[in-house]
Amino acid sequence: MTRKSEPTTGEKLEGTLMLVGDTIAHTATRVHEFHRAISDMPFKAVGTATLNASKPVEEVHNEITDLVYSAVREAGKGVFSGAAWVVRQANQSLASPQIIDQAMDDKRVSAISSAINGVFGDHLAATRNPMQVRMNLYANGQALAADQAAIMAQLPNAQNHLVIFLHGLCCNENSWQMYYNPSEPATRPYGDKLEEAFPVTALYLRYNTGRNIDANSRQFKRILNRLVRNWPVAVESITLVGHSMGGLISRTVVETLTDEDIILQRAIRDVVCLGSPHAGAPLARLAAAGEQLFDRFELSRPIGRVLGVRSRGIRDLDHGLGALQTRDGHEVMFHLVGSTIGDHGSSWLNTTVGDGLVTPDSALADDTGKAQRVMFAQKHHMTLLNDPDVYLELEMVLRQSLVQKL
Repeated sequence: MTRKSEPTTGEKLEGTLMLVGDTIAHTATRVHEFHRAISDMPFKAVGTATLNASKPVEEVHNEITDLVYSAVREAGKGVFSGAAWVVRQANQSLASPQIIDQAMDDKRVSAISSAINGVFGDHLAATRNPMQVRMNLYANGQALAADQAAIMAQLPNAQNHLVIFLHGLCCNENSWQMYYNPSEPATRPYGDKLEEAFPVTALYLRYNTGRNIDANSRQFKRILNRLVRNWPVAVESITLVGHSMGGLISRTVVETLTDEDIILQRAIRDVVCLGSPHAGAPLARLAAAGEQLFDRFELSRPIGRVLGVRSRGIRDLDHGLGALQTRDGHEVMFHLVGSTIGDHGSSWLNTTVGDGLVTPDSALADDTGKAQRVMFAQKHHMTLLNDPDVYLELEMVLRQSLVQKL
C-alpha cells in the first residue's frame, strides 16, 4: 500500500477555505435556529390568545427569515468554495504549489492546521478535506521515509533503541521545541538531548488530534509494526513519550496489543505520560456539561449545538481512560508525570486547576500500584513539553531501560 504524501501548503490553503465556508454555513444555521427559538415564543403566545388567527403572519415571517438565512448560508459557503476552487486550479499547475509554499511559513501553516484539526479534525477526515492532518512519523524535521532503504539513507546512524514523542491536542511535532532558546542549552528539545546522552534515535509522531483516541491508537499501532519491520537495524526497545492526549494514545496502544503484535510486546518497554488526563480534563467536562445544560431549554438549545461541534478527540478527554489498570498482559513500565501551577502546599489549586488543564489526580491516576509517579510544582501544562526537570526524569527512564536491556 502506498502512503499518501503530506499535502502541500496550497492544498492546505484550499482545505482551509473549504472549512471556512462550512463554518459560515454552520454558524448561519445556528443563528437561524436561535432566531426561530426567540420568534416562536411570542407567536405561540399570540396564537394561543387569538385561536391561531396570527398563524398566517407567523408563516410569512418564517418563510422570509428562512430565505434570508438560506441566502447568507449559501452565499458565504459559495464565496469560500469558489476561492478554494481557484486555489485548486493554481495548485494543479506545475509551478504554483512551489510558489504558494514559498509565500507562506510552513511551520506556521502546520501549527494553524494542527490547531484547527484539534477542534474539527473528525469533520475534516470525514469530508476528506485536504487540510486534515495525516498521521506520520518525523525525524530531524522531515517526514520519515516509507521503506527500509530510504530510511537508511535518511538516518544513516539509526540506533536499536527508539524514543517516540507524541504531542497533545491541537499541537504537532514542533510543539516539543516550543520553549527552545538557542542561547540556553538547557532548553534544547528532549529528543536532541537524549540522542546525545544515549544510543537512541528520536522520532516524532504527527496526527489528527480531532479524531477519537481509539482510531488514532489503532493507526499508530499499524505504523509502529511497519516501523519495526522496516527499521535498518533490529529494534531492541521502544520508549513512548506522550504529552497530554499523546500519553492516552500511547497507553491505549499498549493496552490493546494482541498476539499478532508480538514484536511490539517485546519492544515497548516504557510509556511516559506528561500531563495526560487519564481521569479526564476539567475543561472538557465543563464543555460537555454546558452542552447538556443548554440543550435542556428551547431558547438556549442552539448554543448547546455550538458546543456540540467540538471534535470526537476533545470529547474523549471528558473522562479520559480512567485510572491506569493492569491490562497490558506484558511488562511495560508506566511513568506518570503531573504538575500544578501552584506550590506543593496549594491544595486548592492542585485539585481545581492543576497545571491549568489537567489536575494531578487525573495525571497520576493509577490503580495498579506499579507506575512510577512524579509531581512537579509551579509548572503549567505546556511547560511539560520542554523543561529541564522533566528532562531529568526522561533521562532516568532511559538509563533504567537501557541498563536492563544490556
